[in-house]
Amino acid sequence: MSTTIRRYKTDSQRTPLMKRGTIFFRDTSADCLVLNISIGGAGLAVESDAAIPVAFDLEIESEPIRRHCILVWRLERRLGVTFEFDRMQRPEGGPI
Repeated sequence: MSTTIRRYKTDSQRTPLMKRGTIFFRDTSADCLVLNISIGGAGLAVESDAAIPVAFDLEIESEPIRRHCILVWRLERRLGVTFEFDRMQRPEGGPI
């Protein structure tokens, strides 16, 4: 089991969030709902069965950063992701 997946599974301090989010990949974006969040990752719900890549950026409404995410699991329209901390960026594109 990779370190990323192990960290996600043992990260139990999840906080319910229920905020709108936007997934960015290539030159595309997809709306989502951020169901819960923790220091290491989040649970998301997407609005369609659209293909989401393994790695993408996530922007959460009213938060000043864009997180780089790695997809850990998907069950229909629900996703579990981990955050890649060394790649977090401000929405304007500059690193934190």
